[in-house]
Order: sequence, then C-alpha cells, then structure tokens
Amino acid sequence: MNTNLPIFDIPSTIRYYLSLDKPVTQSFGMDKYDELLHPDNFAVLSNEGSVKSGAPIRTDHYAIILCIRGTCQKTIGAFTFDVGPKSLHIVSPKHITSFDNASDDLLLYMVMFKKEFITDSFIKQSALDPLIDLNPSCAPVYTLSDVHFQKTKQLFERIDREYREGSPFFLQIVRLQVVELLYEVNRAFEKCQESRPNHQLTRQYSTFINFRDMVEEHFLDKRTVQEYADMLHISAKHLSEIVKQETGKNALQVIHSRLYLEAKLLLTTSSLSVKEISDQLNFDTSSHFSRFFKKFADENPSDFKKLSVA
Repeated sequence: MNTNLPIFDIPSTIRYYLSLDKPVTQSFGMDKYDELLHPDNFAVLSNEGSVKSGAPIRTDHYAIILCIRGTCQKTIGAFTFDVGPKSLHIVSPKHITSFDNASDDLLLYMVMFKKEFITDSFIKQSALDPLIDLNPSCAPVYTLSDVHFQKTKQLFERIDREYREGSPFFLQIVRLQVVELLYEVNRAFEKCQESRPNHQLTRQYSTFINFRDMVEEHFLDKRTVQEYADMLHISAKHLSEIVKQETGKNALQVIHSRLYLEAKLLLTTSSLSVKEISDQLNFDTSSHFSRFFKKFADENPSDFKKLSVA
C-alpha cells in the first residue's frame, strides 16, 4: 500500500502533539517550546503543553512512557487500552499510535529514542532487540507495583537530570540509563505475564492472534468474517465466538476498526482528497466511504479532515 504517508521523527512527533495556544512551564524534561538540543535520535520530556487528543501517526522511534497521574486512552497497533497512574507503556515504530480523552491532570514522563541511539555505543543490536521487541500478542502496557513505580520514576528523573546538566560524557551515561530503563520495562512485562491468566498457549487464543495478524495484513482487500474464517479453516460462527470471548467485540468490528484507523491516519497525515482516500481504501464509492466513516466518527470524512489540519 503506497500512501506516501509521512513517518514522524522525534521533533515532528513533539511538534505534532504540542499545543501552541498557551505555552506552559515544563517541570520535567526538555522545553518543547525551545530549540531541541539533540532532536534526531533522543528526547526526554513530559506531556505538559500537549494536546488532549492526538490523531493517528506512524513514527520512526521508540517511546517509553510512565504515567505519573491522570488518565487517557491509547491505541498502539491493534491494541486500545487505558493509561492510568503507575502504568508504563512502550510505543514501537512499526505501529500506528494515537491517544484520546486525556484528563486535565495527566502527567506523563517520556523517553523517545531511535535504535541507533542505543547501538551507537558498546551495546550490540543482537542484545538490544529482545529488550525492545516484546511479545506482540500482548498489549504493551504494564501496571507497576508501588516499589517498582518509584524505582522507575527515579530512573526517568536521573535521565532527565543527566541530560539537563550536560556534563562530560553525559550522552554516554544517558545511553546506559536508557538501557537500564529497557530492562525495567522487561521486568514489568515479566511480572504482568506472571499475573495474567495463562491462556496464551491455548488453541483459541492462537486462533485469535492469527486472525488479528491477518486483519493487519489484509484489511484493505478482505472485509468479511467469512474470508478470514476460510483462511483459518474454521467456520465464520466459530471465529466470531472466539473473537468475542477474547476482545468483547465481534470479528466484523475488529476488521472495521482497523479500516477506520487507517482512514483516520490518511485523513490527518496525507494530502490525499477524500475521494482519493476512498479509492486507496478500496471503497466502491466515496459515498460508501463517508457512510462507513460517519458510523465511527459521527462526522463525515471531509469535516474530520478540515478539523485535523485546522
């Protein structure tokens, strides 16, 4: 699928989510309203001054995000989940990401980095990959214990302090601290796995994961539950039952949700017209696309596009 969509680097991501209406004081991390010192492959910052909802984008970097207080809803790839106090989540560059419904008191600590930032040291990529590419079948969000939260928060603050002071070798030390943070992420992942029901290895769960991966690959040309059921060699009814048990949604809702996410991405980050987006998404007419989009957004795609670029 060639949509010529932009891939946001770290400065572009920060600017995209930054509200310019009223600059606010930054209590943590770099000042997003000022020139970024090392914007290409690393940033440490908070969400202070950001917009309350962010339309879908694709990025070229990782982000490790610790929620200090407040709430929001986050979508990363196929997963939509609630972010709350003492939770930690990670965004990978291969996924579409967006967020909604940020509370007024939301405070997030964030570290953004490209893989090259870490591998530009003695850390080998073969050692790094397992740390940043976690189990794709699980939502990348973890609730920390009080002790683990305080330890992780202190590590974010050490990274911030080291970066702000800019002492000799500070970038080398920050790299090591980010690797330490990645180990903490993996520790959180392991603890969450231990506390979750052990259903990952069941045949039903495996079928659901296969379905979800197939939707990601084929959502543009396969729109019916029957098509996916045929690929999985089961009945459409059985597939619907599995998806309902695993997600609370029916299989068609999962297919349509992925298509809607792509539509939002195209409307907010491409220069394509609504008609061109309709064609890109393989709708038979732009009217059909508009009806489909309005079911999700309560507004037609042309109005949504105008608001997103306003």
